[in-house]
Amino acid sequence: MLEAFQEFVMNLAQADTWLQYLGTLLISIVPFFESYVAIPIGIVFGFPSIQVIVIAAVGNWLSVMVFVWLLSGLRQKVVKNKRNQGSKRKNRAQNIFNKYGVAGISFAGPIICFHVCAAISIASGAKKTYVSIWQAIGIGAWSIALGVAFHYGVNLLEHLPNLNPFS
Repeated sequence: MLEAFQEFVMNLAQADTWLQYLGTLLISIVPFFESYVAIPIGIVFGFPSIQVIVIAAVGNWLSVMVFVWLLSGLRQKVVKNKRNQGSKRKNRAQNIFNKYGVAGISFAGPIICFHVCAAISIASGAKKTYVSIWQAIGIGAWSIALGVAFHYGVNLLEHLPNLNPFS
């Protein structure tokens, strides 16, 4: 699996511009890769930073929104069938939710995956529109912060050729 991903990324570097953007979008849609993997890959390969940030954030946001809305529908069905059956995992997620809320969990996206953050929020009973708003804010903020930091980090490496592993 990892070899296939590496081959995909290497082919992406040599592809047409539109295919590079599409590849960035596809990487950002995949859970656990998301925008925080797609952005550095795009910037390292020299794709325009602003476009990479926007495309990766939109792809990540779209996949999380589909997940939120599907999970919300599933949760409504599960809640009707089971009442108050808790597991260790559910109790742990509920404790995290109670401590940080939807906003706090949404900003933990790069640490525990935006999809997992959304799942914790929905499973804890938060409304899907509220989760959607905070996930969008979290994804946007992290994408911009990571993109800007990585953009300037890569540019710094261009000026220090001895430290640049890509030269």
